[in-house]
Amino acid sequence: MDRLGTALRVGLILPLLCVAAQPLTARANPSSKRSDHEPNGLPRTDPRKTWKYVIGTPRADTLFYAPQDVLPAARRQLQNDKWEIFDESSGRIVTLWKQMHHPLVILFMGKVNARCTVTMTPLGPNRTRMVFQGDLASHRDLNGNPMMGAARRAYAKGARNYVAEVRDYLDTHRRVSIR
Repeated sequence: MDRLGTALRVGLILPLLCVAAQPLTARANPSSKRSDHEPNGLPRTDPRKTWKYVIGTPRADTLFYAPQDVLPAARRQLQNDKWEIFDESSGRIVTLWKQMHHPLVILFMGKVNARCTVTMTPLGPNRTRMVFQGDLASHRDLNGNPMMGAARRAYAKGARNYVAEVRDYLDTHRRVSIR
């Protein structure tokens, strides 16, 4: 009985320790995260598997703030929403592709990666056009997938919420550019 108890403890505890320790090793070398990606930010895969893209509809809105005020608020909101910034230059923020973990997406669409792009264009001293665009990438062709309707609706809601959250943040904080 003693050996059986020891075997059960080792059989249960050892796999749990392996699973628990796995994220620690991934976090130990943050630079390895970038090297695990292709130059466009997608995870590296077998060269025989090509990525198929679904480009989201751009969602534009006008904010009554200067671009230099909108850009940090837009970046902050993406980071609050757990997106990692991949590239940021000249009024444009691009996130790193990340895998979608929703069970229905995995079940009906397979492994799907998503990214966001936010572009700011000055329209005047205190007006900025902000365009939010989300893209999907998969090894499967998603265009005929029955889940695309639900995915597009969720995307439209997410884009509206993103713009509303950026606007709310700007409204609740001091306007730096207005003189």
